[in-house]
Amino acid sequence: MRADGVALAARLGRAAALTGRDSESHVSVSDLKDEGLAFFRDGNLAQAGRLFRNALRADPRMADVHNNLGAVLRKRGRPQSAISAFQTALMLNPRSASTFGNLGNLHERYGNIPQAEHYYLKAVELEPRMHQAFVGLARIAARRSRWDDALAALSRAAALVPKSPEVLHQMGVVYLGKGDLAAAHTQLRNAAGQAPDSVAIKASLADVLMRRGERGAAAELTAWCLEREPENTIALSVRDALNAGAGESPA
Repeated sequence: MRADGVALAARLGRAAALTGRDSESHVSVSDLKDEGLAFFRDGNLAQAGRLFRNALRADPRMADVHNNLGAVLRKRGRPQSAISAFQTALMLNPRSASTFGNLGNLHERYGNIPQAEHYYLKAVELEPRMHQAFVGLARIAARRSRWDDALAALSRAAALVPKSPEVLHQMGVVYLGKGDLAAAHTQLRNAAGQAPDSVAIKASLADVLMRRGERGAAAELTAWCLEREPENTIALSVRDALNAGAGESPA
């Protein structure tokens, strides 16, 4: 068995012990939290949720664990349950910038843009170094075609995390919205350099290449994206525009 497989098996065995019926009196809440976060980062949401719930059974007053559970529920597509967990976290800690940021992300995802903006603003008021909230504010500004506001928010984020592929990607998308293809190309190439396996970034870059008239490079990059994510909507749009002989992808 490969080393990473051995590590995963060991973690799963530990998680089974932590979530066992008789485990709560023998395991520290800190262990439950730490293991839950480890599974969350690995994408094992079901196991992370079990561990966070066990931690809350041991001590229901932990605002950060309610917040973590809300993040799990959000990713599992259960928005109302996630909101309930986030609201509980805020009752216990009304100054949790992380929880406000998570609420902003959830409301943005489901199209509740005024609420999302409110929560992102509250997050950066409480924690001015929360770059994710600035990125969220930039996405909202871009939705409204407020390109300069979007770039201002992204500049704040870039000052906090200068080489973040997420920030560079969003900058590229905003410059594309402004019609500045040269700036969009620069930002997206930089983003792709930081995250060479990101289909989302390379699909956006393919879009810019097509708009710049670099059809061969756009086609090659689009094929790479669709090989990895056949349903990527930007890559599909670029492919269709290239096949139709258009110079630009549809708006």
